[in-house]
Amino acid sequence: MTGIQSCLNVSRISKLLLRGVFFYATFFGVISFRIERKGSRLVAINSRGYLWICLVIRLLTCGFFGYSYDIWGSQYADFYIRAFFSLRLYGCLICSAIIMVLQFWFGEELLILINRFLELFRRMRNLTQCHKNGFGDKNEFALITVKVISLIFVFISFRFTHSPWVLFTVLCDLYTSIGTGMIMHLCFVGYLSIGVLYKDLNSYVLCQLKPQLSSLNEDDIGLNQQPTREAISNLNKCLRLYEEIHQVSRRFQRLFNLPLFLILAQFLFAMAMVSYHAILQMNYAFNLWGLVIKLLIDVVLLTMSVHSAVSASRLVKRLSLENFYVTENKGHHQKLELFLGRLHHQELQVCPLGLFEVSNELTLFFLSAMVTYVTFLVQYDMQSQQM
Repeated sequence: MTGIQSCLNVSRISKLLLRGVFFYATFFGVISFRIERKGSRLVAINSRGYLWICLVIRLLTCGFFGYSYDIWGSQYADFYIRAFFSLRLYGCLICSAIIMVLQFWFGEELLILINRFLELFRRMRNLTQCHKNGFGDKNEFALITVKVISLIFVFISFRFTHSPWVLFTVLCDLYTSIGTGMIMHLCFVGYLSIGVLYKDLNSYVLCQLKPQLSSLNEDDIGLNQQPTREAISNLNKCLRLYEEIHQVSRRFQRLFNLPLFLILAQFLFAMAMVSYHAILQMNYAFNLWGLVIKLLIDVVLLTMSVHSAVSASRLVKRLSLENFYVTENKGHHQKLELFLGRLHHQELQVCPLGLFEVSNELTLFFLSAMVTYVTFLVQYDMQSQQM
């Protein structure tokens, strides 16, 4: 009983943390809709007025960000540092343009996607008859907590001064760069939500539906019709939910495929830029190396959320095969045969632009690349001092 209460408390805290991330993204103009409760449902509603406010603010900050960045970058004589500054500038501006395109050209589609997520969570709660008013369990709580700490650290890495011009420049940089990073955070929350949906449904199939399907034996049908009807109804609901979760994940991937690729490239260049500047300028300040660690943690969190979703989706096939022979009912076999046939074409894979797969191997790639790169810079710095 204590373990169940602890899980419920963790789930509620995760929900509150997600709500904080929602307000965080709303404040920086990435999310322009609001969520309201209508009866027993949560519904996302577009806010056209706030959407135009976000557009004007983003255009102004991006314009001043580009202008001030050009003046700031010209102060450095090192060609490589100036090149890295230019890459970060263009990366932030491109990602800001993508945010505006998503908000205006794909705003309605995004709203439909959010409402389908909310509806799936509501139907899942009704199916499992779970009174848990939260999100996920201890694993999701740990990931979301680290994500919130990562979001807070951004403000520590920026140095605020009393000069009005410099302060305004830093604020524009902060607004633009945080908006750019929100693409990564939205992908993290999206794949984490897909993983939670799959995991909750798999748990229901394993713990509750499988015993119900055992009552579908033909010898027992005449004895008690009520458990039979309930088991068939729940089986149909589970199959429909699996199908709809797959459709939602496909739509989510189609919208965020290109933005995810660009933000991963942006994070890699940003880590390279900060490492290069810190080592060659012998600046080992906490905010610089903390920023590198923060960017790496964001990539790790994304790969862990994707891994959770992919692993839970692959478990569906094993559970379906386990439930295939729990009964000799032909109707049950026919439904599962059709469902298993579709699973071959519905396996969840996250491959931005089809170039690479986002998985735990991507984390190893980032780590190995950073270690090799930093080692090269340290050797270069040591040889330069000896000459």
